[in-house]
Amino acid sequence: MAHITEVGRKKGTAFEVHWRDADVKKMRTFRLRKEAEKFAARVELEKAEGRSTEPLISRGQTVAQVIEASLAASAQRLKPGTLAGYRTLYAAQIAPRFGAKRIAGVGSQEIEKWIADLVKAGLAPNTVHNYYVALNKLFRYALRHRLIAHNPCEAVELPKVTVREDFAPVFLTAAQVETIAAELDKTKPLGTLIRFAAYTGLRAAEIAGLRVRDVNLAAGHIEVRQTVKRLGREWVVGTPKSARSTRQVPLLNRALVTELRTVLLSNPNSGDPDALFWPGRANGSRRLDWTRPIDVGGVRQYYLVPAAQRLKIVGHMRMHDLRHTYASLMLAAGFKPYEVSRWMGHANVSTTDGIYGHLYPSDYTDQIARFEAFVADG
Repeated sequence: MAHITEVGRKKGTAFEVHWRDADVKKMRTFRLRKEAEKFAARVELEKAEGRSTEPLISRGQTVAQVIEASLAASAQRLKPGTLAGYRTLYAAQIAPRFGAKRIAGVGSQEIEKWIADLVKAGLAPNTVHNYYVALNKLFRYALRHRLIAHNPCEAVELPKVTVREDFAPVFLTAAQVETIAAELDKTKPLGTLIRFAAYTGLRAAEIAGLRVRDVNLAAGHIEVRQTVKRLGREWVVGTPKSARSTRQVPLLNRALVTELRTVLLSNPNSGDPDALFWPGRANGSRRLDWTRPIDVGGVRQYYLVPAAQRLKIVGHMRMHDLRHTYASLMLAAGFKPYEVSRWMGHANVSTTDGIYGHLYPSDYTDQIARFEAFVADG
């Protein structure tokens, strides 16, 4: 049974709550008797329901301590890039504001004030939303481990998230893809790379992770098995985004197959199945380096966007827009949504519907004929 002891301190009277948990003596100190009595009641409730009282003590942990515990617990589940992203978000805006506070002492009003300050500082709603997601993840971890009684993020209202104009999807036509690729054919093999991205729909990290063994020209398909992503100065090898992202993607453009064969013949390491398929660049130069992963972000910044602007095709685009282009071209060519979903490695076809549903063909000729025949038959 928990009992309260009044003790004298230099700064005044304090109240200690003493109890046993699994024959181990426990104690917490409070400034007010009322707080001590409430805590003692919680101790008795936990013991009566057969639960450990350790989380009651842990509620004194700071937000900074819980951040480290949460990241450590997530290290085995999250991909390195995702984990690094959370660490960056925590370090930038969350730890400076809440790090020294007790996790159990942060309330929803304080979080709303923090969000208002982020908006006032000029951060975009999407960016504010990302910080909120990271903070909410932290409090969900704390709630799961009974470090807090409830998640204060659940009562918080966020600014409306809008699609930024520079992040709106860009859908190129096949002619525009060829025009940009032809412009970049001057810097081999970048023209082929642009065609490859637009005609296979691979993600940037999947392109960088392709090995010689993954480009099966005889069978006419690409095998997506690994990713390579840059984190700071390091290249990190990982796995595709989801189980369905490990997939085969058909090569439906015979001219592209011919170009890929040329790239393969140019690769001095083509005899090694585990060698990278696409070449990177040597440090500080434009010289091809077949031992380094291709920096797809650099290709976009220094080649793709400038070429698209010179040709007056589009003012801004991301490498991911070539993946959007692939989806639009496949759907326009008459391939079924479930086929496109499988080739793109979406977790399910509803993801494809949500992103590209507006691109589905809307020719209702057959349906109109069937309905009119039905009505005519009375």
